[in-house]
Amino acid sequence: MNDPKKNPRPKKGDVVEVSFDALAYGGEAIARHEGFVLFTKYAAPGDRAKVRVTKSKSSFGEADLVEVTVPAPERVPAPCSVFGACGGCVWQHLPIEVQQHWKEQAVRDSLRPLPNAAEIPVRPLIGSPAAWHYRNKVEFTFQRHADGTLVGGYHRPGDWRQILDVEKCWIAPEGFSRVLRAAVAEGERQHAGAWDPRDHCGTLRQLVLRHSVHEDKILAMLMTGDRNVDFDAFAKALMAAEPRLAGVAWGLNAGQSDVARASEILDQRGEATFEERLGDLRFRISLASFFQTNTRGAQRLYQVAKDALELTGSERLFDAYCGTGTIGIFCADQCREIYGIDIVQEAIWDARENASRNGVKNATFLAGDMRLTLPTMLNAIEGRIDRLVVDPPRGGMDKRALEQLLALRAPRMVYVSCNPSTMARDLQQALQAGYSIDEVTPVDMFPQTYHVECVAKLTMR
Repeated sequence: MNDPKKNPRPKKGDVVEVSFDALAYGGEAIARHEGFVLFTKYAAPGDRAKVRVTKSKSSFGEADLVEVTVPAPERVPAPCSVFGACGGCVWQHLPIEVQQHWKEQAVRDSLRPLPNAAEIPVRPLIGSPAAWHYRNKVEFTFQRHADGTLVGGYHRPGDWRQILDVEKCWIAPEGFSRVLRAAVAEGERQHAGAWDPRDHCGTLRQLVLRHSVHEDKILAMLMTGDRNVDFDAFAKALMAAEPRLAGVAWGLNAGQSDVARASEILDQRGEATFEERLGDLRFRISLASFFQTNTRGAQRLYQVAKDALELTGSERLFDAYCGTGTIGIFCADQCREIYGIDIVQEAIWDARENASRNGVKNATFLAGDMRLTLPTMLNAIEGRIDRLVVDPPRGGMDKRALEQLLALRAPRMVYVSCNPSTMARDLQQALQAGYSIDEVTPVDMFPQTYHVECVAKLTMR
């Protein structure tokens, strides 16, 4: 605890000069002002800077960067025009090798609360093949600003009601920006309203874009809160702006949640799916399906997971949260049987199609809630599950669903996670169920951000 006589805590609004020496998971740089810890975005380890305190709590504070007085030797110019305002790529001012160092450190830090954490091997981080324009899926949001201007872009950090106009996203394919600009222009031409998240009404809501690296095609879905648009004109305008745009869908999204998910597909122009490849494997991807957002990095990630499973060809593998079946199909050539469950029906349709187009005949994919569908699956098969792979959403596993999976007592379990914090929480439950952690391998799937993928290899004791 800070002694106020020795380490006076700065108050909200104070401007102090500090030196930064580390990065935290979450993107902030860490500094100490007379022993008091401050977290600041957009600073770099090695920076000397003036910061303005925005929060001052008993054990730490938060501050905004005011001026870098002495830049760190590793600091580089950020190419994005909205860097510092967008809140997405908060590490653009750091070389990729510096980013990777701190991501690996974040994984180590996340494991510290676990028993015998110092004995858990953390392998060197595996880098992404591309540092820029690697993201194959983006969700833009529409808004009309107070002056009546229609904009499309990302939510401002800390204020879900405000949308930042984005001319170019540096981690998305080049064509995405052209499609977005065309959508905004057509919205203006039609005098279309924009969704108001406070009143839960309006027309233009989201634009979801996906890119196939293999086919170099783009798919788009325009999501609206009502039916008050000329969709045919929208589709023509978007496809004229970007030659690689192979299909445009129109989805109705009138729910109160901010999730970009259509309750109904109202219309479609062009193609509704495209093909992606991981090595020699072919995958059909639709707009609603889950697929790793870094296509080139996904093959590296899945190879790490496959190696960790230590397959011999005789195992029965269960792929929880299987999405479009990518991990299971990637491992199918070294398994006796593959089973997968996912709650998204469209993803399961894609998984079945993907198994068929790759000649995989030993895979079964089921749609449904994990807690309800897993018992049904287990009743239909004979014998035990030999290998378990779990790739849950960022929030980690539902506790009861994880209990069900751990009760399978699969001799080998591989946990794939994009959030080291929730991974550590779920690994604690796995340890209590009788597993030991053999190793954890970080994989950089999200350059320019603080996010990092992890593959944890576990063995039943």
